[in-house]
Amino acid sequence: MITEDADGELRRLARDSKFRHRDAARRGLRFRVGGDVADLVAIVDDPHPCAMTDVVFALAGATRSWLNWVPMPAEAVCLAANEIAARRAQGDQVEVGRLSLSAAEPATATLAARRVIGPVDLRIGAFPEPDIRVPLRRPARSSIWRYDGVRPVAAVPPPSAGAVAMLHQVGAETWPSMLSGYLQAAPLGELPLDDLLGLLAHLPDPPPTARWQHLARSTPTYWYRLLQPWVCLGLLHHAPDEPWPSSTRRQVLIDLAFGVEDWAADAALFALVTMAFRAPGHRREVRDLVRGRLDAAVGAGRVVTIEESLAHLMLVTPGCTASDHAKARTVLARHGVRPPQRRKRLSFG
Repeated sequence: MITEDADGELRRLARDSKFRHRDAARRGLRFRVGGDVADLVAIVDDPHPCAMTDVVFALAGATRSWLNWVPMPAEAVCLAANEIAARRAQGDQVEVGRLSLSAAEPATATLAARRVIGPVDLRIGAFPEPDIRVPLRRPARSSIWRYDGVRPVAAVPPPSAGAVAMLHQVGAETWPSMLSGYLQAAPLGELPLDDLLGLLAHLPDPPPTARWQHLARSTPTYWYRLLQPWVCLGLLHHAPDEPWPSSTRRQVLIDLAFGVEDWAADAALFALVTMAFRAPGHRREVRDLVRGRLDAAVGAGRVVTIEESLAHLMLVTPGCTASDHAKARTVLARHGVRPPQRRKRLSFG
């Protein structure tokens, strides 16, 4: 976050007669009150964009899921891993030989938990339909997971040491906004595709910084949740000379979004939404992709652990319609989350 009082700073900018982007600041305030993504789009589409419009965008999205931060893991296996890590940090000698889940959870979540807990016998009670192991769309040229029976296995080779070092450099801190995150992730785009996919599936340990050492004592699985959006932002910079419709970066991100049910799915959609803010010509396609993935989650008829994060993402997708907004709000209400109500008009002095 740029400031702890984003609302106050936006009000100050909106009333500053010398500030060239007063309307953008007003739009930022409207978004924070009403949650209409059209206000965010208006900030990005300012006829005279500059560094300050990016600042206004960051203020507008402060503390909002996906705009300013990646949702925390919601899976039972990760909650258990975080609790075990917290107890160990307090000095408890916690040894875990077996964990049991009533139903399968995303591959990345289970691997993240293993990274935190250590070797553990993870028992899965069921794979209810639609089977989490089956991609939503076939065929897919890019996949990071396959299943050996009930156990997820990386379908790509491990990343190079240089790729891990680059991820640590880029992802040492969180982003003020998805737009600044896109810029920060540019060095990742210089990596070979195999390295980028390897980072997604093999989950390197966190950077050795004070921030991540602190989080390791309470929510160590969060690094593994965060690293995939970083890598997917990096994918947006991969082979940039390729025309978007036939590009490797588009194909890979869509394959991940509609592959096996995983954190990589909403991470890939997040990158596409980021691109949509920057590229108006692709907004319709991205909106359709996000809505399609949300519909699949809602229609599954079973627990989908990324459903809530997909709903949050829908609400910040350019082109989000009234129907999309209502669908996302219904999902969030079911999860006990109350997003801001839409309002028709706000006035500022």
